[in-house]
Amino acid sequence: MYLRKSRMDTDFEEVSMEETLSRHKKILNDFCKARKLNVVEVLEEVASGESLSARPKMQRLLELVRTGLYAGVVCIDLERLSRGSSMETGYIMQILQTNNCKIITPGKTYDLQNDSDEQFTDMKFMFSRYELKSINTRLVRGRNHSASEGKFMGSVAPYGYRIYKLQGMKGNSLRIEPEEAKIVRMIYDMYGEQGIGYNTIAYQLNQLNIPALNGKWGQTSVVNILNNEVYLGKIRWRREPVKRVIEDGMLTKKRYTNDNYDLYDGMHEPIVTQEMWDNVKAKQKSRGHHSTHVAKELKNPFATILVCENCGAVMKRNVPAKNQKTSAWYRCPTRGCGCKQMKCVDVENAILEGMRDWLAAYKIQIESGKPVNTDQTDTALDAVIGQLAQLQAQQNNLCDYLEKGVYTVEMFTRRNAAIQKDIQKLEETKAELLQKQTEQEAINRTALEIIPTTQSILDNYDILNPAQKNALWKLVLKKATMYRGETKGELRVKLYPNLPR
Repeated sequence: MYLRKSRMDTDFEEVSMEETLSRHKKILNDFCKARKLNVVEVLEEVASGESLSARPKMQRLLELVRTGLYAGVVCIDLERLSRGSSMETGYIMQILQTNNCKIITPGKTYDLQNDSDEQFTDMKFMFSRYELKSINTRLVRGRNHSASEGKFMGSVAPYGYRIYKLQGMKGNSLRIEPEEAKIVRMIYDMYGEQGIGYNTIAYQLNQLNIPALNGKWGQTSVVNILNNEVYLGKIRWRREPVKRVIEDGMLTKKRYTNDNYDLYDGMHEPIVTQEMWDNVKAKQKSRGHHSTHVAKELKNPFATILVCENCGAVMKRNVPAKNQKTSAWYRCPTRGCGCKQMKCVDVENAILEGMRDWLAAYKIQIESGKPVNTDQTDTALDAVIGQLAQLQAQQNNLCDYLEKGVYTVEMFTRRNAAIQKDIQKLEETKAELLQKQTEQEAINRTALEIIPTTQSILDNYDILNPAQKNALWKLVLKKATMYRGETKGELRVKLYPNLPR
């Protein structure tokens, strides 16, 4: 028995795909029982009949038919087998015909060994392809119009949102999921404001046991969130169009990235502000990462710290060739920026002198009582508490389902154990976050430790290696900027100490 439901059909029916498949299955089971047909295997899938490569269950069916052990294939109608190209339809029919496998539907049984039935199936498939093209044309036109209206056209909601059906009209939109939205804003803040890299953000989210859409956070999931205009309240359309190609004699659909996609104002609320988005884009444009191999020693004491004052790009450290009689120098990687290169030793001396001046002034004009930023921990803690509340509510519902007889004792025990396991894990995370919160409050009381740390760096600078210098500079500096305009112009350095907010 073969059952197929196309996703595109949901645009024309109110019945869900699961309900349709279930209804078709019941019809065929009753039909097989009445005809005393012995159904050995049931294959069902949700896929378009246009491409055989995207239908693993149909490929499995053809493998079974090739064994020659099956008398027929039962389906709700002939079109369920294929609505694709004549080449693919002919391929399916050829396998059925050569293995003497009939097509059995409630309306008619097709014997492909019979010339009349073979010609009739050819005609029916031809009309089916024509109908599919008409449906595709209407579907594309309708989807383009819906996207321009700001409706969400995807099948999976982006992290931070949930899909809901619009009232009084066709189509879907997005509703903000508050706990996940906090994590999205935290990611934008970590990258755009604090300058934390993709991998580090993913690592910290995993350490906090914050669940991701695919289980674990990674660089790709972080980048996707930072580059998705949906968080600005936009709908992007035609970003990954489908291209049809022939591979191994089969029609295959492949997606490719289109940089010239359409962008519309969405009907949903944004999660991030335009300022947060602009900060991330500016950071992505200017940010560079020192590409030191793990087996090599870091030579740049200001890796990822020193940036161009003019364009914001991370300054590159260049090393002279063996035959060049000069020392290493910093240069801006942006073409046409105007910032001239400068010897590394001169930049380093300027930063050291600037830090000495800043430290002396800070000791005199110190501002007490400024706490460190605990927003990340607070946000994560709120998210964990919210998830705990949801799980506890689910646990309470399980008891109701057991009492009403919806769940058996075995189902209740299995589901309750799974929820309890998740609760225990979140409780452990909550305890860790509370501990971290306590530690951060302790840091708030000793925020002035930046003074002795900076003093220690300056006093011991000559005996530190570049990697140690880089690690220590990151403790006391958010960034340092440099600029030198003319060929022999004066070097300008600005320092941004890593003071608590």
